[in-house]
Amino acid sequence: MIHGLLDKLFGNEDKPKQGSPKNIKHAPEEISRLLNLYRDQEHLMTAMIMNAGQRKIAKLNTGILAVDDGAQQFVTDRFQPNESEHLLANGAKIQFSLTHHGVRHQFDAVHLHNQSSPEGLHHHFQFPKGIELIQLRDAFRVKLSQAHPIKVTLTQVDLPAITGSLADLSASGMRVRVEGLVSPKPVRGAIYSSCHLVLSDGSPIVSGARLMHWKYDPDLRVTYLGIQFSDLDGNTQRALNRYLTDLQRKQRQLS
Repeated sequence: MIHGLLDKLFGNEDKPKQGSPKNIKHAPEEISRLLNLYRDQEHLMTAMIMNAGQRKIAKLNTGILAVDDGAQQFVTDRFQPNESEHLLANGAKIQFSLTHHGVRHQFDAVHLHNQSSPEGLHHHFQFPKGIELIQLRDAFRVKLSQAHPIKVTLTQVDLPAITGSLADLSASGMRVRVEGLVSPKPVRGAIYSSCHLVLSDGSPIVSGARLMHWKYDPDLRVTYLGIQFSDLDGNTQRALNRYLTDLQRKQRQLS
């Protein structure tokens, strides 16, 4: 009963579904590679603060700023909401998680110490002993051809709208391709008041959205934005699911 109440309080979206295929990366070089991936792609990570009894006492968000292979440490920026940062005592265990290309990444790390900066506290953590990768069955992503691009418009309060094309799509989000470097610089976790696109079958998708990760490719001169949908109504979600099912069937026939 207690665990049920905790799930209601903190949400259960951070739990992998039973039966999902998974593997754990233990090698230090693999752990370093993944941590650098999260840093390079400005991933927004969910951080669960655990107490001595391994109960979740706070749910926050942060991102990785630096990875030190020699010391086997990584550094995050300030945690949001920052009023809970006082819970990050030295030696506290933090449970990190994020989703990358339909795969859930999760690991535990021990908080070592914090460091003041003009942007707020930076937090130093010991490398995790392993990073678990779990394939999410409901996060199948379909790549979209750029021969006939689907236009996407993202609107943010008090900032210019961002216009790009759909690079890939899932039932819960998408990756958007934007020409050039987005200005002002994207901020992971940013909320978009409106996300609008029209699928190739004519179905409009209108929702709120959140920026989960982003990366600028200097060779292609393209910015990729990883977007999570929010507030999709039932009819829109069903239209999106039908579209994805149809695309998957067509891709299977071609292969």
